[in-house]
Amino acid sequence: MRGTITATGILLAVVAGYALSCAIRPYRDCWCCDGRGHHRSKRKSKLSRPCRWCRASGKRLRVGRRLWNRARRLHRDAGVAR
Repeated sequence: MRGTITATGILLAVVAGYALSCAIRPYRDCWCCDGRGHHRSKRKSKLSRPCRWCRASGKRLRVGRRLWNRARRLHRDAGVAR
């Protein structure tokens, strides 16, 4: 019983820490272009094309922040449709 409470406490602390980090830094570097915004061609090093995943910005919204934004939107829309 005590181990379950400890594990639950640790899990809640990890989730709270991730939520706090998503609130402080909502964007992260794109995983596909490594934050550059462009891909280098494998054949010719001078050719590049915009990254389609981050739309050439180099940053992507984190998963936790995406979930938070969706929850806020659902809460806001539920209050209006009375």
